[in-house]
Amino acid sequence: MAKIARKLAACCRHNLLTVMTVVGTLGGVLLGLALRHGAGRWNSRHVMYIAFPGDIFLQMLKSLILPLIVSSIVAAVGSLDLRLSGRIGARAVAYYCTTTVTAILLGIVLCASIRPGQGGSSESTASIDTRNITTVDTLLDLVR
Repeated sequence: MAKIARKLAACCRHNLLTVMTVVGTLGGVLLGLALRHGAGRWNSRHVMYIAFPGDIFLQMLKSLILPLIVSSIVAAVGSLDLRLSGRIGARAVAYYCTTTVTAILLGIVLCASIRPGQGGSSESTASIDTRNITTVDTLLDLVR
C-alpha cells in the first residue's frame, strides 16, 4: 500500500501543473454552484464584487494577445533562412493583416445587425442612475 502511495505522490509531483489545474477547475465549479444556490440573497453590488477578478483577468488576457502574436511571428520569421524569410515574412504579414481586417469587418457587421445593449428595460437604467457610489466602487474602477 505504501508503494502505491509513493508512486501516486511521485506522479502528482511530476504532473503538478496538471493536478493544480484540475483542482482549480473543480474548485471553481463547486464555488460557482455554491454561489448560484444562494443567488436569491445577492444584490447587484455583491455580483459586481464577485465578478471583478474575472473582469481583470479577461482584460489582462486581451492586453496580451497582440504582443504574443507579433512576437511569435517575429520569432518564427527570424529563425528561417534569409532567402525564405522575405517571402514567408511577407506572406505572414499579409495573412495577419487579412485576418485582422476580416475580424474587424465581421465585428462591425455583427454589431450593426445584432445591436448589443439595446432593448434593455428602463428599470435597469433607473437603478444605475440612482446607485450610491462607495469608496470600494471608486477603488475598483481605478484598478479596472
